[in-house]
Amino acid sequence: MGLILAISFGGALGSVLRYTLSKLVQEKVGIDFPLGTLFVNMTSAFLIGFFFAYLVERLTISPALRAFLITGFLGGYSTFSTLTYESYQLLMNGEMFKFAFYAFGSLLGGTFMTLLGYNLGRII
Repeated sequence: MGLILAISFGGALGSVLRYTLSKLVQEKVGIDFPLGTLFVNMTSAFLIGFFFAYLVERLTISPALRAFLITGFLGGYSTFSTLTYESYQLLMNGEMFKFAFYAFGSLLGGTFMTLLGYNLGRII
């Protein structure tokens, strides 16, 4: 039951942070492109790489803290379902360049950010 509570609490915090940051970035930039979601996804990708390398491999954190941070917090913070919906909207609106940049940029950028976070977590 402790792991379920850790995941639930982490997921709630991550979801609130995702909503807040995504809206804030989108409002500040003010362009017709889902930059808020892209920002959240890139930071999430970086953090999962960093948390895994630094906190799991180097510090060997407890299973409850790992579940809270990685499964709960980052699971709630990342926005794959939003990414796919916004990609669909761009596609349906005929915005092929924006769709391609967003979809492929999210996948490649996310992979790069995970690699960056992981490597940073290993050297700190």
